[in-house]
Amino acid sequence: MDNWNQRFILVFLTMLCSTDAQTTVCRETAIADLVFLVDGSWSIGTKNFKSMQDFLYTMVDGLDIGPDKIQVGLIQYSDLPHNEFFLNTFHRKEDILNRIQNLHYKGGGTKTGKSLKFMLDHQFNEVAGSRRREGVPQVAVVITDGEAQDDIREPSKLVKSAGITLYALGIKDAVLSELQLIASDPDETHVYNVEDFAGLQGISQNLLQVICTTGEEASQHITQISPACRKATMADIVFLVDSSTSIGEENFQKVKSFLYTMISSLDIGPNQVRIGLAQYSDSPYREFLLNQYSSKSDILEQIQNLPFRKGGTNTGAALDFIGEEYFTESAGSRAWENFPQVAILLTDGESSDEVKVPASKLRARGISVYVVGIGVQNTTELQEIASRPLNKFLFSTDRFDILEELSASLLRTMCFAVESQITAFTKHYADVVFLIDSSDTMGAPNFEAVKKFTAQIVEQLDVAAGKYQIGFAQYSGEGKREFLLNTYESKEDVLNHIQNSVEFIGGPSQTGAALQFLQDVYFTEEAGSRFNQGTPQFTVVVTSAKSEDDVKESAKRLKEMGVKVVTVGILDSDRVEMEEIATDTLVFQVDDVQSLDQVQQAVVDILGVSVHQHYDDALDIDVPAVCYSASVADIAFLVDESSRIGPRNFQLIRAFLLKIIRALDIAPDNVRVALVLYSDEPRLEFGLNAFRDKSEMVNYVKTLPYRGGESYTGAAINFLRKNVFTKRAGSRKDEGVQQLAVVITDGQSIDNFTGPASKLRRNGITVYAVGIQNGTESSHLHKIASHPPRKHVSNVESLLQLSNIEWRIKKRICTDIVSRAFSIPVRSRTLKEGCEQTEEGDIYFLIDGSGSISWENFQDMKAFMNEMIGMFQVGADKVRFGVVQYGSTPQIEFEITQYSSEAQLKEAIKVIQQIGGGTNTGDALRGMQHLFKISARNNIPQFLIVITDGKSQDQVTKAAEELRQQGIVIYAIGVRDAVQEELEDIAGTKDRMFFVNDFDSLKLIKHDIAQDICSPDVCRQLLADIILLIDSSESMDDDQFAKTKEFIHLIVNGSDVGADKVQIGVLQFSSNLKEEFLLNQHDNKADLRSAITKMKQIKEGTNTGNALKLTLEYFDTPKGGRPGIKQHLIVVTDGKSNDEVGMPARALRDKGVTIYAIGVVKANDTQLLEIAGAQERVFSEDSFESLQFLDKTILLEICNAKQECKRTEVADIIFVVHGSRGVTELQFQAVLQLMEAIVNDTVMGKDNVQFGAIVYATVPEEQFPLAQYSTKNQVREAISKLRPLGQSAFTARALNFARQRFDAAYGGRASSLGVTRIIVLITDEPTAPTDGRHLLSAVQALRQEGIRVLAIGIDGASRTELEEIVGDKGRWFYTSSYSALGRLHENITSEICDGSKPACGTEEADLVFLIDSSASISPKNFSTMKTFMKEIVDSFIIAQDKVRIGVAQYSKNPRKEFYLNEFDTDVAIKGKIDNITQLKATTYTGKGLRFVKSFFEPINGGRKNKDVLQSLIVITDGKSNDSVDEAAAALRNDGIHIFAIGIGTTNSFELVRIAGDARRVFVVQNFEVLQTIERKIVKEVCKPGDLPRRDCNMDISVGVDFSERVRPSSALPLKQRMQVYLPRLFQQMGSVINISCVAESPVNIRFRYQVFSESGQALFDSNFEAYNDEIVQKFLAVQTTVDTYLNAGFLQSLWDRSLSLASARVKVLLVFSDGPDDSIEVLKTTADGLRRKGLNALLTIGLGNFQEFHELQEIEFGRGFEYMEPLLIGNPELPSRLWRALDTVTERECCNVCCKCFGEDGIRGAPGTSGIKGSEGYRGHPGHPGEEGGPGDRGLMGITGKRGERGCAGSRGLKASEWF
Repeated sequence: MDNWNQRFILVFLTMLCSTDAQTTVCRETAIADLVFLVDGSWSIGTKNFKSMQDFLYTMVDGLDIGPDKIQVGLIQYSDLPHNEFFLNTFHRKEDILNRIQNLHYKGGGTKTGKSLKFMLDHQFNEVAGSRRREGVPQVAVVITDGEAQDDIREPSKLVKSAGITLYALGIKDAVLSELQLIASDPDETHVYNVEDFAGLQGISQNLLQVICTTGEEASQHITQISPACRKATMADIVFLVDSSTSIGEENFQKVKSFLYTMISSLDIGPNQVRIGLAQYSDSPYREFLLNQYSSKSDILEQIQNLPFRKGGTNTGAALDFIGEEYFTESAGSRAWENFPQVAILLTDGESSDEVKVPASKLRARGISVYVVGIGVQNTTELQEIASRPLNKFLFSTDRFDILEELSASLLRTMCFAVESQITAFTKHYADVVFLIDSSDTMGAPNFEAVKKFTAQIVEQLDVAAGKYQIGFAQYSGEGKREFLLNTYESKEDVLNHIQNSVEFIGGPSQTGAALQFLQDVYFTEEAGSRFNQGTPQFTVVVTSAKSEDDVKESAKRLKEMGVKVVTVGILDSDRVEMEEIATDTLVFQVDDVQSLDQVQQAVVDILGVSVHQHYDDALDIDVPAVCYSASVADIAFLVDESSRIGPRNFQLIRAFLLKIIRALDIAPDNVRVALVLYSDEPRLEFGLNAFRDKSEMVNYVKTLPYRGGESYTGAAINFLRKNVFTKRAGSRKDEGVQQLAVVITDGQSIDNFTGPASKLRRNGITVYAVGIQNGTESSHLHKIASHPPRKHVSNVESLLQLSNIEWRIKKRICTDIVSRAFSIPVRSRTLKEGCEQTEEGDIYFLIDGSGSISWENFQDMKAFMNEMIGMFQVGADKVRFGVVQYGSTPQIEFEITQYSSEAQLKEAIKVIQQIGGGTNTGDALRGMQHLFKISARNNIPQFLIVITDGKSQDQVTKAAEELRQQGIVIYAIGVRDAVQEELEDIAGTKDRMFFVNDFDSLKLIKHDIAQDICSPDVCRQLLADIILLIDSSESMDDDQFAKTKEFIHLIVNGSDVGADKVQIGVLQFSSNLKEEFLLNQHDNKADLRSAITKMKQIKEGTNTGNALKLTLEYFDTPKGGRPGIKQHLIVVTDGKSNDEVGMPARALRDKGVTIYAIGVVKANDTQLLEIAGAQERVFSEDSFESLQFLDKTILLEICNAKQECKRTEVADIIFVVHGSRGVTELQFQAVLQLMEAIVNDTVMGKDNVQFGAIVYATVPEEQFPLAQYSTKNQVREAISKLRPLGQSAFTARALNFARQRFDAAYGGRASSLGVTRIIVLITDEPTAPTDGRHLLSAVQALRQEGIRVLAIGIDGASRTELEEIVGDKGRWFYTSSYSALGRLHENITSEICDGSKPACGTEEADLVFLIDSSASISPKNFSTMKTFMKEIVDSFIIAQDKVRIGVAQYSKNPRKEFYLNEFDTDVAIKGKIDNITQLKATTYTGKGLRFVKSFFEPINGGRKNKDVLQSLIVITDGKSNDSVDEAAAALRNDGIHIFAIGIGTTNSFELVRIAGDARRVFVVQNFEVLQTIERKIVKEVCKPGDLPRRDCNMDISVGVDFSERVRPSSALPLKQRMQVYLPRLFQQMGSVINISCVAESPVNIRFRYQVFSESGQALFDSNFEAYNDEIVQKFLAVQTTVDTYLNAGFLQSLWDRSLSLASARVKVLLVFSDGPDDSIEVLKTTADGLRRKGLNALLTIGLGNFQEFHELQEIEFGRGFEYMEPLLIGNPELPSRLWRALDTVTERECCNVCCKCFGEDGIRGAPGTSGIKGSEGYRGHPGHPGEEGGPGDRGLMGITGKRGERGCAGSRGLKASEWF
């Protein structure tokens, strides 16, 4: 820069002589950062200040302003400096001139020194717009009119030493010596002085010219560097160049040109970019190291002289070589200084040695590996070498000719990455406040030593504005302010104050108050704290004794702010208290002040932690245990990088992301992560399928770029949905993998984000929102995040607090992944089972249809209603639903009596149209009163569910109150702008008021409402023992313990407490167990509440295992337990147990105790799972406040934890009842009560359970036949009227009579319907002797007809006779007294239920079992699995036109047992199952899934083409050794429901990926309990439900048969034709196909290109993906170099290695051929075989009109009616014919449309007009300098020039001597 300034003298002198007065304007090439520092003191005066404004206006007007040209900043100063505008504030000259004209005159003193320092700190930095790092000249002009009132020597020296050129312009009274001190040297070119303000305009042009010249010369220097690389000023770059023989001499010259261009574009220098270069072939060659050449010219000379080595290609060895020889400190690497390390590999072919390990070693060291492949067809190896994401590190080109064109793209990408890394590792500074104990215990002498200690720490810190800021406080009884963070800007001032102004106070030691004082006074923006900018905040607390006040709360608040607290203790300091105050382990304690020197450096190291260490620390942090189970998910981070975030804060975001990534199990088959940054536009940094391992992702995130800009959150969320969560981008949503998004934003957005966020959530993505700064307005974040906000929204006041919430975010994400896969589906099933026990109810929906609700939102409401209806048993005498819509007025959609089935209701909801209008909720509520009245049923509960999105325009309170007085329970759901107070008025209580932020979240609250409706019925007559085991260790504070007690109160309030009902006991534990009260100690809620309130916390360690062990006895009778009834243990803990929990928990579960494990905050989830034994009984919360949301869920689980078969669903049941002569009316009432209880535990209806009753003595008498009553009330009433006949029992006669009453004539159902027929015999005496001899024949007749008998004997009944009647011990019951009959009820109803078939919503189904028979399954367990299959078979009606069964087993290989069409009776099927022999090898589930797909084909009995439900039940006990994804997806895509049963496979995500939906996953602990899920499986199989997602995707395998050897004469034209025609054809084929049936997404067409050698070796294989021109070109490049032949092997290879593995629904083989190379018969046979295996179409396209083409058409199939239309290359109609063929195949396979007609093609259009001329391309790089030529011939003499101006008169010469 000095060189540029020295030219000023010549320019200045030239201008002084100039006679022109025209304005000089800088050329467009000038570049500079120019700051004016203008004196605005009182001595200037208003008039002169205006002259100064005019001067500035003139100066700026002469400059060429722009972000890439000259930037201008302005400071006005007097006593204090003030930024008028920064360098980057304005980019237009007009804006700057306008601001100058409107400057306000400040007035004041003349503090020039302070202002110079201020200018250095606040204008000449990157944040303000300085481009110093890019080599742009930094220029300042100081304008003053008088003597400075402070020191200017040191500040001006600092400014100049920072590389800033200073011009000093003095006016009037300015002191020349001061101007010279301020200005750069030499003074004659940098100092200006004018007599008055009027003289300013006279020098403006001179000064302007100097600045312009400086800028122009700088521009010439900068233009030698690529614009993309101007900020990439520090890096170590090593080029590794392939110099093998295959490149050739000519191409090697092109490589050298490429290198020359690349290096010419970089800012080379010893302290800038260093370059090293190595070549390799068979061996690596060292050309020059990083520190060998420091000038660009020397390096370029070496490039020109590079020798071509020749030889083989050993890339792996070369990669190792540069790692060992180049990237070392001795070779010039500056990795230890965090300089970016870059390797650029150029190669033209595959390596002869292994490259994966050498490349990974380089990448693991943080070296960015760029790969440039030239003419490489198979890029797999290059992908192994390059860093990721590949789109940023892998560059490929076909030819060396266009290698040069690649340089711009590579430079742009690489330099931006280097620039980002430099920014990412910019040095950290901090705000540091010292808090020094000045109490009596410290003492004055020790206080002085502590002052010295703090001064020594400050001495080692770089204290200055923009760097370290220091504050200082002392305390005793209260805090005393010494100086704030913004009081001093220099280290000298800080040290001076500490050493000379801080005096000892004395007094009591109150550290707690002092910490609060720090928070209130020091860590605020007013005090200079930069916490909102992301500057680390530290306080160093030095204490001498234990505080006299409490420190816990104030220390906690300080740390929650994001302040890191370092404690230093001396003398009598208390270590425990110091640890409570400090952050983590930042605690230092010494005995005396003399020892403080020992900790001084440690404290300095903490305050000066490097960015690199900061990132490393982020990776060395605890991981929640649940994250080790959360092993499969797709997670996308969407991160706001707008200017409001700022670079320092963005460093904190990088660290936060690293902490989250550290916790995730990242791998292609496990957790995938994507990252999008956004400001003005979203930018995909890496997609879900970009990285293969965590370490590479971590390295990338460390250097994540920050750009700044405005925040467009809505556009970014849309980008996420459209470009990240897609199958093409790596999303595995279709495989059942959870989709999560984490949005990190400051909450402010230019565009609307509500709609895009709703669409994202609607797509099934769970959204978390982390709010920063302004985003703490929770309403913004709530509109982005999923429901409920408490689980998905996190707020921080500043980004420094991210470290406080990272644990919570990690735990939330991981818990969500696990619970959504393994807990929520099970709990949903439990809730549905519970709601199905709600036998009767009337539910109306009152839905807001006003104009404020969009169509999409109205559809969400309809979906919510459908899902709610699906939770209940719908029927005229069961649960009924009605819908009323309202806007300005209410409109009845359908009344509650109108529809009696779920299907009818859903169809009626489907056609509801939105009415629009206003929102008169009150009027609508009033209208509901009449509707409920006219449809009311006796003692049947009535419910109203109101949904609204805004405030009502009329009053709602009175109308709602009248409804509630009518006995109607109201649930009020508010959406968006609904008023919560109004909702509470409608519901009458907060408990029934719900709020969601958008309509898509309605589905997430349906369980809460259903649970509230269903709980009373489910929990009726509950008998249970419940013990709460409560952790009260020291990790829990008082408030948290109080919240735990509130939770116990909720459990008590929700239970029906009583000696014969629910008993509750409470134990608490810490290191030991403490008994609070036993199960039988309190039999009413009041006493329980009183006992809970009195509980005192223990506050010791956490020994959960010991507590569980001791809890076991509390369920026994001596401790109040009631063995024989359900017993439950609820464990609440907030931390990891110090002892083993698995064994004691298992002992409790083995005893029959069901355990619910609740973990709060830092509870260990692995231990929670060990305690509970099942994931669905684990509840993990991140705060104690969340406990209040768990009580209802747990209580419903307890209420529903009865026998597996809860209610008999389908059966014809006849009671056969005898009452002896001596039975009393009271005794017979007990019999009737038992009968009523049996009726209550059934689902009644004409398609469900029917009851009949016979009372018998000598003669049986029918009381009512099976079909007479259809409701339970009717049956119960009829039962109540029964009376005993009082004669002898003729039981055989009664049984024969009852057998006949199952006949259809008496209301029974035909045996072909498969309805279970049951007789419930109740008798109190043996059959009469004369009837006894007929008993055996009566029983045999019943068995022959398949009628089951349950016999109940009372008092005098014969046990022998009962056993003879039923033939099965489990089906007869005996009690000696009538009063004990009630105790038999549960066992009897369970037996009836178990013996009946479940209700099945479908009569026809194809059901296939695929069972794991690997060696890990014992013979006993294999037998249990076969029994389980037989039980499921028994649940269906087996017949060819009903349910068909098929079975396959698998181990290492699969084996068919029988197809769907082999057996059509349950006896035959069960017999075949019994004969299955186990394979006993390893586990290959993927292979088994591929194999079983053929079972569903029509040839094997599958009826998928007839719309028969297709189901597959997979049973496995372990992880597969092969991938299951593709095979499972192919099955699901074929419309097959997959149910995955895992045995002992805790939290196996493989099961989810097999089923594709967590709701179809079932997990049991062992084979013994397999039967407990039998009915659940059957119920799921029976549900018609929605078919699996069947996207109509098409996979096309492309093969080319081309043989140059066979047809040499036509080979070249054919090659050329293929290369021109095929890419265009494939691109047209990839266009959208519209199909007639509704698909969930457009037809997705993927291509796979393969080339095989004659031996079958794959020469090219692209895998399936969308059309990509680059891949097609590579495919053709290989294809045209090899002969291929159309024979049977060719077709078979394309199937076996391509389409057989495809997951798409439509599979097409497309063959381009020059003629058959095998007999047509052989080809036809092969093609037919492929069709049977699942190929949907084979299409052949002729490469020419050869003679055998008509034969080729014979092997085609799948084209519909256009077989005879030839497909020939060159035919202009080929694209449309081929498109029609693909359309036909798609319609047939996806829509079952057997044929489709097309109209004739239209007339070809006229050629279009020529397109507009393209814009001018970028200017090319200058060519290399040529050889210097010899001197040329002398040119012709030019014409005489114009006469110059008369020169100045010379001095008079000497007088001549006189002439003689």
